[in-house]
Amino acid sequence: MRISHKNKFIFFSNPKTGSESLREMLTPFSEVLDVSFKDTAPDNPFYSHISPLEVKQIFSQKGLNFNDYYKIVCIRNPFNRLVSLYEMIYRRWPVKPPFDLWLKSTKVDGKGGGGKNHERWRRYGTYSLKNYISDENNQIIVDKIICLERFEEEIPQLFKELNIGLPSDFKIIKKNVRKRKKKVSDYYSEKSKQLVYERYAWEIDKFNYSFPE
Repeated sequence: MRISHKNKFIFFSNPKTGSESLREMLTPFSEVLDVSFKDTAPDNPFYSHISPLEVKQIFSQKGLNFNDYYKIVCIRNPFNRLVSLYEMIYRRWPVKPPFDLWLKSTKVDGKGGGGKNHERWRRYGTYSLKNYISDENNQIIVDKIICLERFEEEIPQLFKELNIGLPSDFKIIKKNVRKRKKKVSDYYSEKSKQLVYERYAWEIDKFNYSFPE
């Protein structure tokens, strides 16, 4: 994540949505950079994939007004995102569990994608966007949602909204882009495809996502 008290923005690093790329682009304009979950401390409790609700609570404890800040998060087609997360979790495993079985075992809240307590990228990686960006009253607490698929258009617009000028040599940074041998559609059975449509209906409808053929 990134925080700028000067420019009044907070960027939340939603896992597997291109957030590491935007995080790097915002670094020159940020005073607070994230640390790993294991390295959090009272002077910097902000870890990489911390949720908006957690930050809101920390701001309250520190006497900061969360509502004074422009709050940004990224989203990605959930069909692509879940495959990317699955491959990241099991990339070093000699044998992977079947994708359908893994997907069925995950949640869109709570334990999410599982893993150890410090593996928040894995936990939040299967959260629905609505769950990740809502507070305890189910109210959305971010102001701007940027689609990974439209970075080229939406990031320059974001910089204008933040009133931070784009350098003349600015270009979109792309990090952690991996090529796969299989197409995303090859991972899904009809059953797992329908499961994603059901679990992530809010973001699929809101951002007009569809199953990648």
